[in-house]
Amino acid sequence: MPLREERLRDLEQRDPDVLVVGGGITGVGIALDLALRGVRTLVVEKEDWASATSSASSRLIHGGLRYLEQYEFGLVRDSCLERGLLLRNAAGYVWPERFTFPVHRGDGVGLAKLAAGLALYTLVSVPRVLGVPHLNSKDTVRARIPGIRDDGLRGAGDYLDGATDDARLTLAIVASAIEAGALALSRTEALRIEKNAEGARTTLVDRLTEREFSVSSRAVVLAAGPQVDLLRERANLGGQYVAPTRGSHLVLPRKRLPTDGAVIFPSAVDGRIMFLIPWPHYTIVGTTDLDAVPGEPARATWDEVDYLLRSANGLVPAAQLTSDDVVSTWAGLRPLLAADESDPSSRSREERIEREGPLYTIAGGKLTGYRSMAEKLCDQLTSDLAIGARGSSSPTREHRLRGALHQALARPRWSDFGNTSGNFEAIEPAWSKRYAAWSSHVQEFCSRAPEGRRPLDEETLLGEVDWSVRFEDCLTAEDFFFRRTDLGFGPRSRAEDSAQVVLERLSRALGWDEATREREGARLSSALDRTHRWRTESPRNP
Repeated sequence: MPLREERLRDLEQRDPDVLVVGGGITGVGIALDLALRGVRTLVVEKEDWASATSSASSRLIHGGLRYLEQYEFGLVRDSCLERGLLLRNAAGYVWPERFTFPVHRGDGVGLAKLAAGLALYTLVSVPRVLGVPHLNSKDTVRARIPGIRDDGLRGAGDYLDGATDDARLTLAIVASAIEAGALALSRTEALRIEKNAEGARTTLVDRLTEREFSVSSRAVVLAAGPQVDLLRERANLGGQYVAPTRGSHLVLPRKRLPTDGAVIFPSAVDGRIMFLIPWPHYTIVGTTDLDAVPGEPARATWDEVDYLLRSANGLVPAAQLTSDDVVSTWAGLRPLLAADESDPSSRSREERIEREGPLYTIAGGKLTGYRSMAEKLCDQLTSDLAIGARGSSSPTREHRLRGALHQALARPRWSDFGNTSGNFEAIEPAWSKRYAAWSSHVQEFCSRAPEGRRPLDEETLLGEVDWSVRFEDCLTAEDFFFRRTDLGFGPRSRAEDSAQVVLERLSRALGWDEATREREGARLSSALDRTHRWRTESPRNP
């Protein structure tokens, strides 16, 4: 993508028709939709792309099997449709994943109920790009989930859904929006939004230089996820739109909790549905669903870590997992619509779109449905303002994301992920999901870069620092460790061992002075602290 300085100069030439505030997947999805319709669009994000909710999900692209119990058939149907579109249009960034749903005697879901639920799930899954589900024997379940609780095991159901690297998917949408003609600026915060006769005037601040400037636009879209109510205050609007909940995840070594594919299961602690999700070298356990504490950054607490470990041990007691097995954690806020329900898990995953003069607010929704949400808002906006190409369907339905493969990846064999030592053949399975069609280009780039093939962990090379700065809008060490790669979610000692060489590389690429380099090192250390702070709350650390 063009360098940030080039995009800033482009913005100085002419104001946009529409300003989108919020650089999560919803905001950048709207920017892509508008740009493809020929609307001059600017999207801004105060931090990094996908720096909050859109890099802290469970990394699933799914219809939502569990929502059938809440009779949200429309939500499930729409999510299944979007899943099919993403498997085609974002192939590589999104891939099929097999889910196994084990059933034990006494579970709230028996085999007959599960079979009926999977049949209904298949019925509403249009197009049926992932085949049909199956019921499995106890022996098959034991093979797929080694060490599973054998007492009362009845069997399992399995079905195919989708998985993704949420931050990388969001970044691919940003690149696609820029390619379609949108302007996109991260580290750019909206301070004030004021309506006027022509639309609105927004005061922005470049957080890299602290320079303030203003842009005029015919409309402003407020797409700030969990922060949308705060953004509405800056636009002199009222009302509570969202009641965010926090979802936390554990990262465990794959050898401690190996599975063949993903697992969906009811927690032995309280019956909540949760997941074991395979990832290169790791298994992810999630998620919790608790009311967010206003003003506090999202992070996992000791109580959540303990709850997730007890839930995993309840399913696989042979693993005997303890807090010592936890490599790292992440947590994010779900931008759920404010409602009367006291149980966070029962709040709707639907979205809400409101227009107030030239200001449009979009709130709620889920990762899988970002494109559909954008389509609904853009249909309304382009009709209201009589701008852009207006038709019966959004161009994003057929638009392949920049870097997407021309055919979907096969379901991954997670046992294939080994140590790289700079070996591109070994690193390819991980990179195919990080870079999709760009993987071979990154390999060539790293081969030419000085020390470019130096490993930072099992799936990350030093040359990727240069690539992420030049082509992926990477502006800080935290961007690289947590959103361009997963280096920050591995063992902390490894991240700290890599920190200085990455900071040195970023300093050269971005022209940092020594003070900036020290400040970025401190920020990276703070981000790593956040993923491990639960350890200080352990009863073993009074």
